[in-house]
Amino acid sequence: MTTTYAVKLIEINAKHLKVIFKNLEAFKETEIDEVQESEMGQLYTNQHMLEHFKKHYQPNAGNTLATDEVINEYKDKVPSLLIDIWKSTGFGKYNNGLIEIIHPKEYESSLWTWLGTVKENYTPFAMTAFGELFYYRKLSEAEEDVCIVDLQYRKIETLIWSLESFFDDFMVNEEDKKLWLREELFTEATLKYEDLKKGDVFTFVPIIAFGGAEEIMYLQVGNARVYQDLVFQMTS
Repeated sequence: MTTTYAVKLIEINAKHLKVIFKNLEAFKETEIDEVQESEMGQLYTNQHMLEHFKKHYQPNAGNTLATDEVINEYKDKVPSLLIDIWKSTGFGKYNNGLIEIIHPKEYESSLWTWLGTVKENYTPFAMTAFGELFYYRKLSEAEEDVCIVDLQYRKIETLIWSLESFFDDFMVNEEDKKLWLREELFTEATLKYEDLKKGDVFTFVPIIAFGGAEEIMYLQVGNARVYQDLVFQMTS
């Protein structure tokens, strides 16, 4: 490379740098606009899904809203949609107990017991009226899913590939409600028993593995965490 050519190259690069520095604020503003646009889009999506969820699932009286401490602890572990539910309609029963949005900390030990290990990126967030646990898995920054701990049949299954789809699709699908929430049996049970209190579930006595069946005559009411642990011990 000749000295003249090298000097020219330096001059060209210097001009490019001047252009960049001159427009640095514009570059910054473009990046900020893109971030703000993304955040606004997520906010709109969450609002739509939240209203959709509220349309189908009414919170029971007495539900408790999440504290700032809980929100700060889980905001990087779960999607913002779940945080919005915790902040707006809270922990507790919905639709007279068909599901319960649970405080993760209260059910983590039950989940770890069923998984056989502690998984910090797994968060229990809901349960059925019969004690099955739904939990969210943050597999990576781009991958996630929602799984269920099926107590009676001792199975852990992946249900759907995002938390948003869980609330927007799975929870309103009639076939899924019939199969996974046992909606028909739940409706029959509510005619026999009072509304479930927070933390209580309908229990199969005896459990299905020991001769019970998905029929009203085998149902009682008990504490969810006690029952989850009991079924695990009995089927281990």
